[in-house]
Amino acid sequence: DVAVRLGATHIRVFGGAVPKGASETQAIGWAVEVLKRCSEYSGARGILVGVEDDGGLTTTAEPTVQIVTQTDSPWAGINLDTGNFPKNGYSQVAMCLPYATSVHFKTQIANETGVKEKADWDRLIAMFAAARYRGYLSLEYESEAAPETEIPKLAADLRRAIRKAEAAHQA
Repeated sequence: DVAVRLGATHIRVFGGAVPKGASETQAIGWAVEVLKRCSEYSGARGILVGVEDDGGLTTTAEPTVQIVTQTDSPWAGINLDTGNFPKNGYSQVAMCLPYATSVHFKTQIANETGVKEKADWDRLIAMFAAARYRGYLSLEYESEAAPETEIPKLAADLRRAIRKAEAAHQA
């Protein structure tokens, strides 16, 4: 209801932790039950609900995708954060892309061994273009460097990567 008053078209939610004594399968079932009710309510108001890949039950792509697909609602998807996966960031992002409703782009992504490295935005944007993603991209800045100088540079880099993917798509 607040999203409607604000004119927002999307809200993010979190999967939470797997409760002590419960299995991941049980927790996924509970998350699906709640997301079904939530997306039914939000959908009646024209609001998409995105489950963010952000720790706990949604630490990796597989359970996050399971929650969304089992919810089976056009109003439920994934609020995809490219920098939150602990390992195999690019393959985890690829698994989530068909369900992405909104995206947080970060400057780092986990490699196959779990080490955070500079994200290859050209690669990520090409993945998004190939998946025909049509939602919003936000730049989530997490650094000690001065945001006043760094964010404009990063925004320019992101725009360049998007233009490069657009040119490749038109070729």
